[in-house]
Amino acid sequence: MIRRYTLLGGAIALMMAVLYAIWRAAKPDLSGWLVLLAGFALASVFSWMVARDDARDLRRLQKLVDALSVRDYGMRVRLQDPGVIGALGRSLDALADGLSTSEQKKRSRKDRLRTILDAMAEAVLVTDADGHITLSNEVLADLVGFDPEGKTAVEAIRHPDFRRAVEDAQQGFSGVLEIEIDGLREGGRRVLRASVSPLRNHQGIVAVFYDITAEREADRVRRDFVANAGHELRTPLTAIRGFAETLRDGAIRDPESAKGFLDVILRHAQRLQALVDDLADLSRFEGEELELDLEPVDAGPLLDQVVRGLESQSKAKRLKVVCSGLDEAPPVLADKRALEQVLVNLIDNAIKYTPDGGEVRVDVAPEGQDLFIEVANTGPGISSKHLPRVFERFYRVDAGRSRELGGTGLGLSIVKHLVSKIGAEINVDSSDGWTRFQLSIPRADSPKSDTRVSPS
Repeated sequence: MIRRYTLLGGAIALMMAVLYAIWRAAKPDLSGWLVLLAGFALASVFSWMVARDDARDLRRLQKLVDALSVRDYGMRVRLQDPGVIGALGRSLDALADGLSTSEQKKRSRKDRLRTILDAMAEAVLVTDADGHITLSNEVLADLVGFDPEGKTAVEAIRHPDFRRAVEDAQQGFSGVLEIEIDGLREGGRRVLRASVSPLRNHQGIVAVFYDITAEREADRVRRDFVANAGHELRTPLTAIRGFAETLRDGAIRDPESAKGFLDVILRHAQRLQALVDDLADLSRFEGEELELDLEPVDAGPLLDQVVRGLESQSKAKRLKVVCSGLDEAPPVLADKRALEQVLVNLIDNAIKYTPDGGEVRVDVAPEGQDLFIEVANTGPGISSKHLPRVFERFYRVDAGRSRELGGTGLGLSIVKHLVSKIGAEINVDSSDGWTRFQLSIPRADSPKSDTRVSPS
């Protein structure tokens, strides 16, 4: 810059000397002050033009520096001046190019890392040295119900054991723990296995969360199933063994008593057979290998057939069985044997739990793309606390009465699995002295059916 203005001063001095020489040669009588004034004016204009260009270039350089300071790497000055200012501008442009390339590579690496994290089934968070989350994935956001980045790890996962694990990791110690938290996703409380480890040089921690809620629920169901199955099997086996021992010890010589004991043994043996059959069916229906042939099924005639098949049970209890809408029912898309078993279980259940002289209703009506089937019966009903669990295996609202009526506690669980297999839905409601099981099955002519069965 100093050199530039030194050259400018020399140029002005040279210009003044040239003007003075011209004046002396052309107009010896012209005042020297006029020549000097003209030269000074020309020099001033020239200096202003040079200073203006320099000031403009300096302002552009200042804007570039300001942009770089806020990580805006898109601006360039592109100065063509061969002087010092031009060289500084080209250096700053090169610096901006380098920083832009570096930022793009950094952003690309972070995008790849985020893509990998979002593809994971586990929830992940990474913190800085201050404990604030700098990186996480969508699974974690879904788990806690908000975007956790910028918050501390213990703000995202509020649990005292996790807090201690984070503190240990910040001291350089890894840990694995199991915690329960209240998640905002469907399902309420979640059971998580958390692995918490420190980053290098105490730069933060990384925590990976495995959702093992389903595993723990499966363990609970398995334990309950073994306990319930053992209890259900123990009762008839105990009765059979007791009466058999009684017969062996001499009761067999009393024909009248022996016949009564044998009737009890036969009844409990039949109950055992029903229980084993239901267990086998349930195991088959729960398995992935079960394949159903979905085809158009005339629901009206099938319902009429089921009701007629259970007519003897309903007449024995003097029940009023009312059916409506069977003749107008359109075909549904289902496996005929599976649908028949569902309807038999539902109607048989309604007959069993309806008091003598009560009423059972079977109503059928199209509803949008589905066929709506409701099996309802009068009686004591089901309290609201029991309704969410009626489809669980071995769950009974009244265990004593259920066994008395010959129920195994597996019928509604079988219904639930078969309904799921054929792509239908089932709900239960109990109010105003009626218990209603409501079944929605896709109609054979609905678009919903076309997505499940390829045209032949």
